[in-house]
Amino acid sequence: MSRTYFITGGAGNLACQLTFDLVERGHRVVLFDVADGPSGASAEGCRYIRGDITSQEAVSAALHETRPQVVLHFSSLLSGRSELERSRAWGVNLDGAFALFELALEQGVEQVFFPSSLASYGGALPSPLPEDFPQWPSGLYGVTKASVERLGVYYHERHGLDFRCVRLPVVISAFAHSGAASAYASRAFVEAAQFSRFTFKVRPETSPSVIYVKDVRRAIVGMLEAPSDGLTRRVYNIHAMAPSAKEISDAICLRLPEAELVFDPDQEVVDLIESWPTKIDDTSARRDWGWKPHYDLESLTDDFVQELQRDPTYASGV
Repeated sequence: MSRTYFITGGAGNLACQLTFDLVERGHRVVLFDVADGPSGASAEGCRYIRGDITSQEAVSAALHETRPQVVLHFSSLLSGRSELERSRAWGVNLDGAFALFELALEQGVEQVFFPSSLASYGGALPSPLPEDFPQWPSGLYGVTKASVERLGVYYHERHGLDFRCVRLPVVISAFAHSGAASAYASRAFVEAAQFSRFTFKVRPETSPSVIYVKDVRRAIVGMLEAPSDGLTRRVYNIHAMAPSAKEISDAICLRLPEAELVFDPDQEVVDLIESWPTKIDDTSARRDWGWKPHYDLESLTDDFVQELQRDPTYASGV
């Protein structure tokens, strides 16, 4: 059945990539963002509406005009900017989400999806990480992620809104922000392909849980399409693999033998990344809606390197 999907933060690369999955399934997609336009290619026929998630009037007008059955709420200030712009982060990440939930009820939206993060836990985490491990986020970004998770569950239990959420580990993608500590796993591929060199700021043994962006897309679509009566929870963890930085380096060099990849660990980065789990318990996702990653390190490396070689602008979002 064809549905209309409304994606906040729609200028972002993950939102743009998801449009292809949704349109391929016969759905209509509307992207909503404050940016002038999408940062990457989107599927043919998608509509783009420029508007600010912190403006309840703008969001309400866009929802009223487009009448979506499903909202994917991707609007967010990331961790670094959240610390630098705390008031704006609260407005975008929390006030925007609260207003969106209220408007979803008011305008008859059937389903709201929210992508959360390991940042919602905070602190040094055990491995494997249990699904219901206590959440005490240490950064404002994580605080807002955990809060929106709780808000969504509240709107589901108290008001019947079909809220769904997955917590993502480190995502390997061409569009990972180069300044983020967790981006080393992504930037190693990108910079090896573009410049034939990369310096890891982690130890060769560093191995947090990671997932390829194409599996993220599969996970989101699978979560959206899962029958509601089969879901035993509203917030799910997912896990794919945990290769060491040395294993990532070796896999890249096997495909790009001219690349020079070296290690120069930064202790602050090491301490941060190695506080994250190498294994995340995603038993519920596998049981309830059939989650299972398609990509391991070898198939990920084959696919990612081919993408980067085929289109030199791929990682720039052009």
